[in-house]
Amino acid sequence: MRQIVTLITLMLCVSLVAQEKRFFMPKEMQQAYKNGTRSYDGKPGANYWHNTVDYTIKATIDPETRGISGESTITYTNNSPDDLSTLVVRLYNDVYRKGNPRASRVDERDVDDGVTLNMVQVRGDSLDMESRSVTRNGTNLFIRLEEALKSGESIDLAINWEQFVPYTNRRTGVADSTSFFVAYWYPQVAVYDDVFGWDTQNYSFRTEFYNNLANFDVEFNVPESFTVWATGVLQNPEEVFNADILERYNTAMTATEPMDIINGDDLQGGFSHKSGTWKFKADEVPDFAFAMSDHYDWNAASQKVDGKDVLISSVYPSGNPQGFAAMTPNQQKTMKHFSEDIPGVAYPYPRFTTFIGLGGGGMEFPMMAYNGGPGLGVTVHEMYHMYFPMYVRVNERRFAWMDEGWADYITSLVTNRFFQDDQDPLFTNYKGSVGGMQGQYEDLPLFTSSQFMDGTNYGYSAYPLPAFIYSMLHHHLGDELFLKAYKEYINRWAKKSPIPYDFFYTFEDVSGQDLSWLWKPWFFDYGYPDVQIGEFKKGKLQVMNNGKRPVPVKVEVTYNDETDFELSNSASVWKDGSQVEIEIPNYKEVKTISVNASVPDLDDSDNFFPSLKDRMAGVEVPDYVVGTYTIANFNIQAMMANEDGLIKVKVPAAGMNSVVLPKGDKWESLDGMIVIQFDDSGEKTAMTMELKQFGVTVQGTKD
Repeated sequence: MRQIVTLITLMLCVSLVAQEKRFFMPKEMQQAYKNGTRSYDGKPGANYWHNTVDYTIKATIDPETRGISGESTITYTNNSPDDLSTLVVRLYNDVYRKGNPRASRVDERDVDDGVTLNMVQVRGDSLDMESRSVTRNGTNLFIRLEEALKSGESIDLAINWEQFVPYTNRRTGVADSTSFFVAYWYPQVAVYDDVFGWDTQNYSFRTEFYNNLANFDVEFNVPESFTVWATGVLQNPEEVFNADILERYNTAMTATEPMDIINGDDLQGGFSHKSGTWKFKADEVPDFAFAMSDHYDWNAASQKVDGKDVLISSVYPSGNPQGFAAMTPNQQKTMKHFSEDIPGVAYPYPRFTTFIGLGGGGMEFPMMAYNGGPGLGVTVHEMYHMYFPMYVRVNERRFAWMDEGWADYITSLVTNRFFQDDQDPLFTNYKGSVGGMQGQYEDLPLFTSSQFMDGTNYGYSAYPLPAFIYSMLHHHLGDELFLKAYKEYINRWAKKSPIPYDFFYTFEDVSGQDLSWLWKPWFFDYGYPDVQIGEFKKGKLQVMNNGKRPVPVKVEVTYNDETDFELSNSASVWKDGSQVEIEIPNYKEVKTISVNASVPDLDDSDNFFPSLKDRMAGVEVPDYVVGTYTIANFNIQAMMANEDGLIKVKVPAAGMNSVVLPKGDKWESLDGMIVIQFDDSGEKTAMTMELKQFGVTVQGTKD
C-alpha cells in the first residue's frame, strides 16, 4: 500500500513539473492539484468540495427612513476536510462605516456606523461583541469558535441586524425616493475554499462576487402600496395580489407575448396590494437581491427553456411604457439563444427580472439585473451573468476576467449573430478598447489578481482584454470545437468554483490541443503584439511580430480596379516563430495592403503597403484639425495630434490612441470604428466623433 501511495505522489509531482514548464502555477494552486480537488484534465478532482449555507431571513423595510431591520438564522455546513476554528461573516454595508477604505467616493449621508448588530448567536449562545472572540475589521466579522466546526458538520448562527439602503448607488441603493434596488444587505458567511481558505478580502466597491452555494427562505414586510421583486420564486401570490393582478400574474407564467401585470392605470388612485408580506424561496444560488417600488410598471412573459416556463419580467418607472417596450422581447430572445445556441446551456433558474433604475451601466444578481436603461447591450450582458458568476461560481474578487470577460465577449457574439445577423469573427472589435493600453506599465499580465488592479487598469483587464483573448481562442478553434469546449467547461463547473487552470485544462482536454502558446504570453507574461509588414516580392508578403503576444493576422488587399481580397490566419501562426509568409493572389494588380488594421497592435504605422506616411504625403491637413477638444458631456478631452506626418486621435481617459486617415470630408480610424468630422464655420472648431464600437457619438469644441 505504501508503494502505491508513493507511486501516485511521484506521478502527481511529475505531472506538476510538466505543467510548470508550460506556464507558471502559484503554490496554493499546486497544493489543490496535489490534494486532488482539481485535476489536470480540467474536471473537478475526485476530492473536490465546497461548503454550503442555508439562510432563513425576515426583513422589514421602511421606505421613509430607508431602514432595513432583519432577523436571520443561518446553517453553515463544513464539507471541507478541515476543522474550522473561525467563522468569517461579511457585513457589506460596513463599507460605509466611518474610517473604512473605499475605492470610490460616496454620498456623505451614507457614512455612519455601518451595520448595527443587535444580536449574534452561535450554537444558541449569544456572543459578547466586545470580547476577544469577536473581531470586526473592514467589512468582515471574525468569530473565533470555542469548539471548532469539524469536517462534515454544520453550525447554526442567528443574527439580528439593522442598516440603511444607501443613497450612494453602487450596484445597489436608492433609485428614487420610493424605489430601491437592494443587494449586499444581509450578514453573509464568507467562502472557505480549497485554494485560499477563508476569503477575507474587504468589499470596497471595486471587485464583486465570490459566494457560497446557498438556499434562501426570505420574508419581506413592506407597506402594502409597494411591489417587491426578488431572487427566487414568490411563494404567496394569492396572499399578496388582488384578484385582477393575480390573474395577470398567473397568465404571464405561460404567456409567450409580453403583457402587463401592473401598469400605469393600476397605479392611479391609491394603489394597494392585499398584503405587505412577501415570501420568496431560492435554491442553490450564490446570493439574494430584491427591489421595491410603489410606482413601477411590471411587464412580463414566459420563455420555454428545456421544457420549462421561465417567467421573464421587465420593471421600470411608470409613465413611458413605449420607451421600455422592447425589454421583455429582447430578454426572451436572449434567453432562447443562450439556452439553445451560445453557450447552448439551458438557463438554470425559474425567473429573471430586469429592474431599471441605475444612473448608468448595470449589475447582476441571481435572477435579477439592475440596469441603467433598456438598451440591448446591457440587457444581454447582465442576463449572461446568470451563467458567470451565478451558475459557475468564479471568484471575481481575484479573477474578474473569468466572469466579466466572458460576459463581454458572449454579449458581442450573441448580439452580432442573432440580433444583427453578423457572422464575422469578433477579434477585430477590440482595437480601440485594448490597443490603447497595450505595452504600458500598467498593462499587467492578466493572471494578476484583480484585487491589485485599480481604476486605470481594472476595467481593461476585466472586460475587453479577456474578451479579445476569448475571441482569438474562438477564431483558432472554430465554431464547433470552441462551443463544444465552452459548453463542457460550464457543465463541468456548474454550481462549483473553477480557478483559471480549470478553464485552461478543460479547453485543452476537449480540443486535444496544447494551447500554452496562447495562455502563457497573454495571461502570465508581460508583452504586447507588434505586427509589421516586411518585404513584398512576387506575391510573397512577409509579416513579422516584433512583440511577444500572438494575434491573428488579418490581411486586406485592394486592387487597382477597386476589387478586394481578404484573409485571416489564427493567432497560432506565431507558435513556431516571429515571421510568416503570406501568398497574395494577383499581386501585380495590388494597389494597397493592410495587415491587422482592425486588430490591437502596439505600432500600426508599419502595417501598410504603401506605408501610411506615403499615403499621407500628398494630404494637406487643415490647421484647425490639430489641437485639443473638450468633450463636455463626458468631461474628458480628445487630442488631434500630428506626429511625424501621421494624424492621431488620443483620448487619455479612455486609453484611446489611434491613427486616422482622411476619407472624403471625414477622418476615420484604421479599423473604421472611429469616424470624426470637423466644422470650422463657428467661432470655435467643433468636432463630432462617432465611436461605433460603443454605439455613441460625442461632441467637442476646440480649446
